[in-house]
Amino acid sequence: MKKVFLFATLGIFNLAIAQKTVELKDFSSLTVGSDTEVTMVKSNKNKLVINDSDDDSTYINNAGGSLVLSSDGNYTLYYKNDINNITIASDAVLECDDEIKSNSLTITAASDAVVILKIDVENLQTTANSDAEVTLTGKAKNHTAVFNSDAELNAKNLVTENTNIVLSSDAIGVITAKKQVNATASSDASLEIYGNPKQVNKVVSSDAEVIVK
Repeated sequence: MKKVFLFATLGIFNLAIAQKTVELKDFSSLTVGSDTEVTMVKSNKNKLVINDSDDDSTYINNAGGSLVLSSDGNYTLYYKNDINNITIASDAVLECDDEIKSNSLTITAASDAVVILKIDVENLQTTANSDAEVTLTGKAKNHTAVFNSDAELNAKNLVTENTNIVLSSDAIGVITAKKQVNATASSDASLEIYGNPKQVNKVVSSDAEVIVK
């Protein structure tokens, strides 16, 4: 019994050593890169919990309303204000346990980055390339998307009123819209449209396809 208790105590102690909390200034723009894994949590204060990264390899820049994270580590990011801009690249992974609410939100993803978010916004803009994957759920009144170079947009469970989308170079998109879709697809890109929108305007070329489900 004593050995079990000792091992349990050592486990808790090691966890405490591995974790470090950094207080943050207000920010509305987030940039994540270099194999960083971030889980966002809505809170009443801003702080970053470093879960398993070497402090020496952690790069944090928090100034001018922006936050930049870059390292090969795992983080939990607590934030209190609206997020308006997210940029993610270089195999980084970003997800959120809560719904991100904002009047406008811009998401830019590249270089094998993965974004998994639930959102509630008026105006959404997404851009992705180089095998990045963006998965969105929730709702957005207006959505403008540009995806190319094997990037993927998984937004079947994101309900929009109007979506303008451009896909090229093997990009893949799945969207839901209720009113209008303006779609341009080229160079083997593929788009599936759900939601039975009232109007679909499409321009398709170079073996691309646009399918209304």
